[in-house]
Amino acid sequence: MRRHISLVLLLAVVLWLSGCAGRPEPPTSATEDTPQAAESEKSTKMTTEETTMPGIDTTEPMLLLTIDGTAVDVQWENNAVVTELYALAQNAITVNTSAYGGFEQVGSLPQSFSRSDAQMTTQPGDIVLYSGNQLVVFFGSNSWSYTKLGHISGLSADELTVLLDKDQTVIELQIKSK
Repeated sequence: MRRHISLVLLLAVVLWLSGCAGRPEPPTSATEDTPQAAESEKSTKMTTEETTMPGIDTTEPMLLLTIDGTAVDVQWENNAVVTELYALAQNAITVNTSAYGGFEQVGSLPQSFSRSDAQMTTQPGDIVLYSGNQLVVFFGSNSWSYTKLGHISGLSADELTVLLDKDQTVIELQIKSK
């Protein structure tokens, strides 16, 4: 129970920070003498260059991604959406995807997420958020506006094609056990 409360508070702080990016830091009040307020103040002072995932060790892959039961190595981005996915993945997230365009698998996530869409040209292995609620995994390339989530590493374009170029796949995200 305490862990769930901590994760909800963490998510609230991250969402608040993402909405306040570039704004001056608000003055602190005399009522902020609790340990939670001190931790919140510490998180607030972190810059986006340091991390957008306070309290989460980003040096190790924190989310495990499987495609039809095959675990793949992912280099996750350090952004608000990945933080939100991490919080939601306390219970495994299952995404049923369908092939689209001969270069990607796309499926609906269980909720909408923050977006920081940018025009990009994807490469095989890229994992992105489309339209705030669609998970897309590429085995080809496409140019569009997405929020980048990560990149599958250690697999060639041909290996990704074998894994992803089918009518449907099941992609699961869960917390990676140490």
